[in-house]
Amino acid sequence: MKVTIIGSGHGGCAMAAVLTMRGHEVSILKLSDTIHQENFQKLRSRKTIHLTGIEGSGEFPLRCVSHDPKEVIPGADLLLVYYVANYHPMVAKKCAKYFTDEQMIVLNPGYCGSLLFLREMRAQGNHASPLLSEFETLPYSSRLGSNGSVDIVSRNIRHPFATFPASRSSELVDRLEPILGECVPRRHLLEVSLHNPNLVIHTVGVLLNAAMVESERWRFSMYRDGFPPPVWNVAMKLDEEKMDVLEKLGAPRIPYVDEFRLRTFEDTSIDGFLGFQHYASEAPDGPFVVEHRYITEDVPMGLGLLHSLGRATGVATPLCDSLIHLASALLPRHDFWSEARTLEAIWDSTLQDLLDALTA
Repeated sequence: MKVTIIGSGHGGCAMAAVLTMRGHEVSILKLSDTIHQENFQKLRSRKTIHLTGIEGSGEFPLRCVSHDPKEVIPGADLLLVYYVANYHPMVAKKCAKYFTDEQMIVLNPGYCGSLLFLREMRAQGNHASPLLSEFETLPYSSRLGSNGSVDIVSRNIRHPFATFPASRSSELVDRLEPILGECVPRRHLLEVSLHNPNLVIHTVGVLLNAAMVESERWRFSMYRDGFPPPVWNVAMKLDEEKMDVLEKLGAPRIPYVDEFRLRTFEDTSIDGFLGFQHYASEAPDGPFVVEHRYITEDVPMGLGLLHSLGRATGVATPLCDSLIHLASALLPRHDFWSEARTLEAIWDSTLQDLLDALTA
């Protein structure tokens, strides 16, 4: 398969390394000029990527490493987008005119960004119908090592996803299960977006531990240190608000811990909190600043979407709203309310029209 990875951070590099190791023809596209510049330059100069960790190790060749969409998007069978969701409008604007019917586009994380891709395609006069899809979370937990290298520390067992429209789910299963393993279809993109675990865990884990996050005397590990029982109670209360909205969207009330077990463990009967503690014991340290993608992405893209869908369905989300206010107070140069990914930002008509289109 010819694959283009859009994004050169840890998520994109992990997939690039695994896919090249397995014999696929992989290119990497970087569209921004902010973080990971040195890593990208190393990838481009060597045209290889170094892998370590649980999936294997070695140095593997890349077909192309580029800043130019027209060099690596035409002719690709699979496009994997690994930009944080805040950058989806930029990615869509730069790439939309090159997408074709035959391609599959996967956003990870999604937060309904594929709808922005579709809107931008139409705005640029591209009327192709690629298979648009989103997953709940990354397939691998990984970290960039030295420039040009990525280390994979854990992987998900199962991969809940949704396509747009949902009737194309079987196409994704046929094409991606040989690469990823078991892919579990959900009803629609909104369900997958609200089951993104970062919406709950990243936001609560950082905002309610801000002093420890930035302490000079403490090397903070959010998963290990950030969820004593009172903070866990807050996370589960936020999860209840999420499930209240999901129910109004025609999706089942699946708690965070159930989705966590499904993704993470072969044995899905394991106790949810004990499973989380086991995962936490192996998770890397950090973050060490509050102004981190755990907040700058997951508050406006995740909590903002939850608030907007709650408002559209008549479901109150007081805890969600309080966390957005708290994040805005902690980081006053951000206005997370105005940055939020809302229903109006992703769709030009009513919520019911969106649900009809998603489930067609």
